[in-house]
Amino acid sequence: MANGLFSSRSKSLRDGIQDEAQAVEEQIADLRAEIASLAKLLADDASSGASGIRRKARAAKAQASEAAHDLKDRAQGDIRDMIAAGEDILADFQARYGHSGRRARKAVKEHPLATLGVAAAAGFLLAALLRR
Repeated sequence: MANGLFSSRSKSLRDGIQDEAQAVEEQIADLRAEIASLAKLLADDASSGASGIRRKARAAKAQASEAAHDLKDRAQGDIRDMIAAGEDILADFQARYGHSGRRARKAVKEHPLATLGVAAAAGFLLAALLRR
């Protein structure tokens, strides 16, 4: 009888250990599934974050490109305006120069002796300044 008592205990002990081992294996499988789910969730989150960053980078690039084009257009407009203003100033200067030239020729024709005297005085003055 003693033999039967120990063998049933030993069998129930083995069954208990096997049940516990099976429970531990199931818990490990559950943990593995949860870890895989968490890893997938982290990967999806990182992927969506990266795509958001790419989207923001594209928007910033487009904004910078548009700002550069606007700046270029404004600069070209300003340059055209400055060229036009310069041409206006040059035309005004040429008109004044032509008018002054005509007045000087008219004064020389009307007062040749006075013009000769002014030229001689300017020459003496210039010579005196250059000697010193």
